[in-house]
Amino acid sequence: MKKQLLCLSAALAMLTALPSCGKKNDASSVASSDAASSQAQQVSDSSSDAQQNGQQAAPVIPGKLYALNLAADAQPVIRGISLDGNQAGTYKATAESVNGKAPSDSDIRFVFMMNEWISIIPDTDKTDGLTAYILEHQTDPAVYTDSFFASLTGDVPVASLTKPEDEGGYGYWGELYLAPDSWQAGAYDLVITDGAKPVACVMLNMYDEGALAEKSDAELNQMMADARAAAENK
Repeated sequence: MKKQLLCLSAALAMLTALPSCGKKNDASSVASSDAASSQAQQVSDSSSDAQQNGQQAAPVIPGKLYALNLAADAQPVIRGISLDGNQAGTYKATAESVNGKAPSDSDIRFVFMMNEWISIIPDTDKTDGLTAYILEHQTDPAVYTDSFFASLTGDVPVASLTKPEDEGGYGYWGELYLAPDSWQAGAYDLVITDGAKPVACVMLNMYDEGALAEKSDAELNQMMADARAAAENK
């Protein structure tokens, strides 16, 4: 399947170029210190605006799909999503496998390693025009607005999402990854836009390269269950 990775402007990091990581090098991540500082302030301001009613945003649950900028009575553009990785977990046709899950709005794989390709299948009526970004995690998804993306100042991993013409294979719409010489392990958000409008996001936990390679599906599922429980109990 043709992989379509682009490099568009975004922020939140002081980065160097992404390497090929065993595949064609068509993703990069470069940003200056000044740009990162500026974007951090913009995020802080946006978060304050989103919480101006004095209430703290509810904890973000990893592996849960959040609809963004959804008008009243409107249906979400992305109803569910499936995320696979190419280095951790198996592809067995069982309920225990962390890969090959059906698109969901709550049971989404969210543990990945640096340099691991993240493959995306959305449940949507759209066939093109969608784009996926990986950004440093924001504690309030409400900060992801049109103006947030309009103010992005650096380069981050990004993939165009297009429904594959070939119905065979795994049916991935696009793929992207984080490189360890440009990013650090930690919490990130996979954000999907429809044109220039952010429409969905899911929180990811990224681990050091190789850290999950020997984990069984049962161990990976337990890690995700523990992380969800910890977030829900905050």
